Amino acid sequence: MLLLETIKQIVIISILFKIIRNLPLNFIYIISNFVYFLIFKVFKYRLDLVKKNMTLTNLNLNSSQSHKTIRKFYQYFTDLYLESIKMDSFSKSDFEKRFTVINIEIVNKFFNEGKSVVLMLSHYGGYEWCTCLPYFIKHNLLAVYTPIKNKYINEFIKKSRSRHGLDLISRYDALKQIYKIEKKNKIPHLYGLVADQSPKISSNNYWSKFFGVKVPVFTGSERIAKKYNLPVVYGKMKKIKRGYYSVEFQLITDNPKKFKDFEITEKYLRLVENQLHEDPHPYLWTHNRFKHASKAPKD
Repeated sequence: MLLLETIKQIVIISILFKIIRNLPLNFIYIISNFVYFLIFKVFKYRLDLVKKNMTLTNLNLNSSQSHKTIRKFYQYFTDLYLESIKMDSFSKSDFEKRFTVINIEIVNKFFNEGKSVVLMLSHYGGYEWCTCLPYFIKHNLLAVYTPIKNKYINEFIKKSRSRHGLDLISRYDALKQIYKIEKKNKIPHLYGLVADQSPKISSNNYWSKFFGVKVPVFTGSERIAKKYNLPVVYGKMKKIKRGYYSVEFQLITDNPKKFKDFEITEKYLRLVENQLHEDPHPYLWTHNRFKHASKAPKD
């Protein structure tokens, strides 16, 4: 019965995705305006959580600025997820028109030296568009992701996100696969990790202050970089306008072993904070980033 229900869900999703993929982008934005109205004005999807997150981050916004930021976030949120479906039908030339890579020479230099690179990203500014990076870089791109429990839907999403040459690997298998690449195949890869969400609580958690709130933090990017002495680059995403985005590569370090434990992670967190201070609206405010704050260990 569960399998049958899952198949029905996949069929429905597939049909909806196919319809959206074949619509002109301008028409998709008309749909996005309607969806935005529904989730923000009617259903108020996670609105209390969004307000709570913005209050905790203490971005020094007055009431009017906060409301404007929240409104812009929901419009961005609906745009991004409809764009991510439409992107399945994009060609290389479509991405070259709408997506800009700044400082690409940073990662190309390491490719020419035969080195893999750890790319640290956040849920900011059109992060879904990074699935098109294989069109722009020389490295093989391997993205680490958290699988969805339903394996059929998980495979469906994997297939969609890998359509443009991106390889996806479960975070539970990442260390093993990266070991094979770095020790056996030795083919330069760009390892993409989005590291700003909240990990599960365990005794091994590293806790840090994110906007002054103590939270558990993913440290996998730093551990991979130090284990194989790989350069670490931050991908600073930016929304230019509707349907147009950029990523700017910023070198965090080309020698991670010289840093003390968690220093690279701390540098990454400060870069994310800086982006939110610059422009707070294109961030994944619906994620419950501070849900474990009350469980933080005492100093």
